[in-house]
Amino acid sequence: MLPSKRNAAHILLNCSENILALLANIINTINKRFEFNVVLGFILTLALVFVLGIYSYQNNRIQLDTSHWVNHTQEVLYQSEQLLLTLTDIEAQQRGYCLTDQVEFLVAYTQSKDRITMQVVTLLSLTKDNPRQNKRLLKIQQLIREKIAFCDQTIALRKVDSQQSMVLITSLKGKQLMDAIKQTFSEFLVEEKTLLKYRTIENEKQITKFNILFILTLSITGLILVVLFYMIYINLRARKKAEEELVSASKAIQDLYDNAPCGYHSLNGDGRFLNINQTMLNWLGYQRDEVIGKKKISDVITPESLKVFQTNFPIFKQQGFINNLEVFFVRRDGSLLPGIVNSSAIYDSKGIFVKSRSSTFDNTQQKEDNEKIILLNQELEAFTYTVSHDLRSPLRSITGYAQILEEDYSDVLDEEGQRIVEVIINSSKRMAQLIDDLLSFARLGRKDLSLHYLDMNKLIERVLHELSEEEQQRTMEIDVQHLHPCHGDLNMIKQVWFNLISNAIKYSQNKNNTHIEIGSFTMENEVCYFVKDNGAGFDMKYVHKLFDVFQRLHRINEFEGTGVGLAIVKRIVTRHGGRVWAEAQLDQGATFYFSIPN
Repeated sequence: MLPSKRNAAHILLNCSENILALLANIINTINKRFEFNVVLGFILTLALVFVLGIYSYQNNRIQLDTSHWVNHTQEVLYQSEQLLLTLTDIEAQQRGYCLTDQVEFLVAYTQSKDRITMQVVTLLSLTKDNPRQNKRLLKIQQLIREKIAFCDQTIALRKVDSQQSMVLITSLKGKQLMDAIKQTFSEFLVEEKTLLKYRTIENEKQITKFNILFILTLSITGLILVVLFYMIYINLRARKKAEEELVSASKAIQDLYDNAPCGYHSLNGDGRFLNINQTMLNWLGYQRDEVIGKKKISDVITPESLKVFQTNFPIFKQQGFINNLEVFFVRRDGSLLPGIVNSSAIYDSKGIFVKSRSSTFDNTQQKEDNEKIILLNQELEAFTYTVSHDLRSPLRSITGYAQILEEDYSDVLDEEGQRIVEVIINSSKRMAQLIDDLLSFARLGRKDLSLHYLDMNKLIERVLHELSEEEQQRTMEIDVQHLHPCHGDLNMIKQVWFNLISNAIKYSQNKNNTHIEIGSFTMENEVCYFVKDNGAGFDMKYVHKLFDVFQRLHRINEFEGTGVGLAIVKRIVTRHGGRVWAEAQLDQGATFYFSIPN
């Protein structure tokens, strides 16, 4: 790699020599006037800087290469150590599981297997330039596969016969494989450390060479500074041209500012306009001289928006930005313009606020769309409520008449007739429950939130007390950790806990020992709560269906329910600005989470 870069540098040096020869021919044709000395000094300075730059570039590339190879070797050594650590973890986790039968060891064991596969691939990639080391790694890879296969064998045997598993563990096969891996790794590491020593020495040589070059460069730069004085004449001539270009660019920028598709303005510390673009002037219906320095933002926004501005402007000046602030502007003709304002603050060298830079977007269409959406949601909720309410009366009639048939005409009906009547009654009861759940779901959209400080530990005690009265026949182990408090609607959050814990109890009913864990933890901007059970679980490929209305992942004859409980949980948590999610394994239990913003 290094020789090819040196060749490239030599080619650049040859090019520089040709350039110098060309420049010499040009100098011979220039008239010996005053400007000749200026031009000559500029050309010589340029040529000297060019040659020095090429040489510096060549040396820097060589130094970077040596540093790269040192870092590369260190990376190989580091990855090797990590691989050995992971292999040690695999052996420890395998023995941990075989000794304790704890599932946590299996989870860590699986993760370690995945990690060591990636580590081997990484090392093979890092050593592909060294066939001898690569060959050793291939041997190590094969030994690791044998070691993992041996570990898998002991784990599989532990699941059916723990004594046989211990016999296999105490055999010398695992140790022999580990010794073979360590022996091959020892040879691998010896060579890498030898390479590191050699490359470190080369890198130090290049650093010394670079230091010498730096001192030389510094000395030559001093000479170049003298030559730069000759460039003053050229700079003076170019100055006028630059000023003309600056004026032209300024006009182009001003045109872009004035005719942008969004509004721009700047305010001072008192909220007075310092600048405003033509787009926003057109929206408001004013002339520039009527606004700049004369009007404040309070003159062109509604009283309600002024309150929002007065609340947020001090915060904005302190934190330096504000995003997506909704403001209603008042046009000159009195009509309203809904806008979305984003601002950043400009400070002087002492950190004192100077002005704002704000962009405004016309929010008329989005406002209209949001109002339509709200109206449609209200109509949909009203329709759902009405339909569910109207279904109650005929359903009660069906249930009543079916019960009359069962009670008064059971001697007339044959066995099949009685079965059909029982099916009608059970179906009617399930339909009634569906209607009740649907009404509860619809009411959530109509009920206002009443936010209070919630002591989750006391709330859980109340919920568990109510559930214990319903589940007196079952023995359950419920582990409640200390729960973080939050702010929310007491009745709604209570319903969330009730639904989640009821679900955990219901889907654990086929287990001999029902175990439920309730806890919480904090994240950056929210408090997260969870309910974990050891019940039936579910397949994670269907997790997206969990929180939809009437979606069930189990048959009705396995677990009763309507498929609305989790939908109610999602709606309540979403109205609080939080989120819901779940994790599970089939027949291994499930964990349901929800979060409430801080």
